[in-house]
Amino acid sequence: MSIVSAPPEQKSPTYASITPAVWKGTEAEQQRWLASGRIPCGDLTILAGNGGSGKTEIVTQLLVHTAAGLGDWLGCTIENGSALFLSCEEPEHNIRDRVERIAKHRCIDPHGLTDLHLLFPDLESTWLVHAGGDGRLSRAPLLDWLEGWIRDRRPRLVVIDSIAAVFDGEAIARRQVRAFLAMLRKIARENDVAIVMLDHPSVRGMADGSGTANSVDWRNSVRSMLHLSDPDKDDQDQRTLAVTKSNYGRSGEKVTLRWDNLTFTTAMAGETSPYRASVDRDIEELFLRLLDKRLAQGRPVHAKTAKGSAPAEFVLDPEATGITAEAFRNAMERLFARGAIKTVETGSPSKRRQHIERVTS
Repeated sequence: MSIVSAPPEQKSPTYASITPAVWKGTEAEQQRWLASGRIPCGDLTILAGNGGSGKTEIVTQLLVHTAAGLGDWLGCTIENGSALFLSCEEPEHNIRDRVERIAKHRCIDPHGLTDLHLLFPDLESTWLVHAGGDGRLSRAPLLDWLEGWIRDRRPRLVVIDSIAAVFDGEAIARRQVRAFLAMLRKIARENDVAIVMLDHPSVRGMADGSGTANSVDWRNSVRSMLHLSDPDKDDQDQRTLAVTKSNYGRSGEKVTLRWDNLTFTTAMAGETSPYRASVDRDIEELFLRLLDKRLAQGRPVHAKTAKGSAPAEFVLDPEATGITAEAFRNAMERLFARGAIKTVETGSPSKRRQHIERVTS
């Protein structure tokens, strides 16, 4: 008679509660953003939109701008650093075309983007997890590779295209969805990396505001959600990018985007009437003069909306008669978009500070 040995006993997890007393004398950790107000660092974000809306285009912009250290993306400031695009739907030649157009738009060399990494797995090997007969998830080799790459390279941004291509489970099964996203959130938190996943919303997902194609647990389990609209019915070159969920900031931001024959830009950057262009140039020149003055005085300014932001500070200057903070902010975004100014980080790793500087050729 054969004897089957009993399985080894599994150790029970240990838990330890805390009280607010442990926070005394320590500085509260501030939420950091890969893309200010839109994409948090160390967590998950879903970018949803119908096929053909332009999701891949704007997320490739984000990847290029992050890797190139441009400091801005579609009207907001971003962190700089290495980035990885796990492309499980678009072939290499399509992504190459996007990268080269976006680089041309910003007058940078696409072949010099050494911090931009791309992976195009075989279409039969794109799964990050598999669901077994009992409904439990198991890790696929690609997830092991991804976690190891993130741990070794410490990127600022990872983009996964798309949920449907990497999740080999039941998209409406609550436990499977939460388990899968918990795996990715753990990787994001442990490595302080922003992970963005692309998704295709269903008709119901758009009607009920969830922005997802399946279980609402996709929405509930991530900290931020963005939605890119279909082309405007009266203007096929126009889209709207909206923040539909933000646990760490304010949701509801909407940005109008326009196609400018190379890539998308903010609508206000595409306004081209001669009168408006002349006014905009005057405000941009004043912005740069005031920026130079503040730096010479040792009083740097930043691009965020908090205290010390350039628009809020510049309206107080005697030279800024009649110019609003909004006008200065619009000028700042145009200057970022052209590469005329950049965000610079200084200070120790634990107390990083950002300020704006003029880009010198």
